[in-house]
Amino acid sequence: MSVDIYYFSGTGNSLVVARDIARKINGKLISIPSVMNKDRIETEANVIGVVFPVHGIFRIPSIVERFVGKLDDVNSKYIFAVTTYGSMAGGAVKSFRKMVESRGGKLSVGFAIHMPMNNITIPFMYSGAVGDKEQKLFADLHRKVNFICEYVSTRNEGKFEATNKLLVSLFYPIDKIFAKWRIESKYNKLTNSNLNKDDLWPLMDVSFHFDEKCDGCGVCSRICPVNNIKMVDNAPSWQHHCERCLACLQWCPKEAIQFEKISLGRKRYHHPDVEISDMMRQN
Repeated sequence: MSVDIYYFSGTGNSLVVARDIARKINGKLISIPSVMNKDRIETEANVIGVVFPVHGIFRIPSIVERFVGKLDDVNSKYIFAVTTYGSMAGGAVKSFRKMVESRGGKLSVGFAIHMPMNNITIPFMYSGAVGDKEQKLFADLHRKVNFICEYVSTRNEGKFEATNKLLVSLFYPIDKIFAKWRIESKYNKLTNSNLNKDDLWPLMDVSFHFDEKCDGCGVCSRICPVNNIKMVDNAPSWQHHCERCLACLQWCPKEAIQFEKISLGRKRYHHPDVEISDMMRQN
């Protein structure tokens, strides 16, 4: 069984999951950003795994959608997905399933893994600390990865993990209203356009800025998985094709990058088993 494990990660949570799965089932670990310059993504592997975070509460990262849109010859592959989430997985697995089907493939199984919250842009829901709760999540992760590897190795099918439909029905409208409010109240005015929400998401990097602690080291530019940051006059400049993965903010060694005023004074988070060099290799 030849296996390719594709992943996208901003703070290391999804990288750790993908790396552990690849190690246990002898898969080839491939970052999604590293193949996005291709017109078509082809693989000779007969098993494809895709590991990615749930952004916000329910969103699949745009780069993952574009990745699936380039996948070729997937109708004969055993495909599985693993989402990592800090609050709720929502219906991300089911949405990914539809994307695969649109390419003529079939998602055989999809899992969701609860990881420490890394979305510093959400007020009241983020701590950045790695305490007892986070250590328990890490311990649960190892058990879940073992289960996933056994499930995939035997080519089982039909399991699609999602948040309880009642919770989704309660929180999805709130998430949708909040996103719509932020976009229309700020970003539409800044762009002076009537772009829809999906077109405006990449422009939301206008909320990032750097403070006086910035020393021009360029880590943010090198770590950005979509090359959205250029160093201009020894300082970061966002180029408006952002994935909102928060890598620049969370990995800045001086904690000089801020998101509006929400991130001020808040502890940064990245997975303790991931080094900054691991993240830079994603590119």
